[in-house]
Amino acid sequence: MRYLHLFFLFGCTSLFAQQQPFFSQFFYNKLIANPGAAGSTGLPTTTAFHRQQWTGLEGAPVTQALSVNAPILAERVGLGLTVVNDKIGFYNSTLAQAAYAYRVQLGSGRLGIGLHGSMTRFEAELSEVRTISGSIKAEESMMSPAYLFNMGMGVHYENERFFLGAAIPQVLDRGQSNGQVRHIFANAGAVLELSPTLRMRAAGAVRVVENAPPSFDAHLGFGFTEEARLWLGSTLRLSNNYNGLGGDALVAVGQYQVSDRIRAGLAYDLGLGAVRNGNTGSFELMLEYAFVKASAAQVVPVLRPRYF
Repeated sequence: MRYLHLFFLFGCTSLFAQQQPFFSQFFYNKLIANPGAAGSTGLPTTTAFHRQQWTGLEGAPVTQALSVNAPILAERVGLGLTVVNDKIGFYNSTLAQAAYAYRVQLGSGRLGIGLHGSMTRFEAELSEVRTISGSIKAEESMMSPAYLFNMGMGVHYENERFFLGAAIPQVLDRGQSNGQVRHIFANAGAVLELSPTLRMRAAGAVRVVENAPPSFDAHLGFGFTEEARLWLGSTLRLSNNYNGLGGDALVAVGQYQVSDRIRAGLAYDLGLGAVRNGNTGSFELMLEYAFVKASAAQVVPVLRPRYF
């Protein structure tokens, strides 16, 4: 039945392949889509993600991402580097992306105006395909990797309790056959202090892509303890997809500040469309490390509490 699984996945791929990989904890990996967010963490920070979509369905998407970013020159400049590996069925893509942001003080926060350049490597492992007639012959499964360069731009504003950003991650339209058409990302979030030990976080994201339904994420979470070390919440994702095979999901999200330097997160997506059949949902892990100076960490339990 493997070829049926792949056929099903490529039916979905025809609708969604032109979109960049997205994550349920979108408020912690803004740099992937928006170069204006480079340096917005306020500290040199490394963030890693692993997303296993539609667990139990053979050939389902698996995505890993690793980002490093830091503010420099008195926080007037932000630099970032991101690597993303995305695999669905027998197709695999690896993206390497370098970002630069010029940051200006605006009110209580900073506005970043950024550019990034990216190189994506595409390849297909057709030897893994199983059809009704059997396996594809080895000589027919050889495909040379393809490479595509692209550029992106974005703006991002963030202070301690609010962020707002918009970006076009792929300015150069490479066409749907290459999975790179222009699209727009926008996101925002805010935190309200309800009591000394309880905070509320609301965030949202919109993805608009040519020839594909728009996708909306609406998140609501609550932070507990005086330092808001523990966050629990939920996200509703709607893709407005007419055939019911899209990414509609209800997501449970949790993060915990393990130490001054380490934050860990977990998300579980329960699909709401027809794609929920035959799988046990989607899982996402996040691990963040901030390079806090030892002397500063000893003075303040959490040097700069980050809600996003």
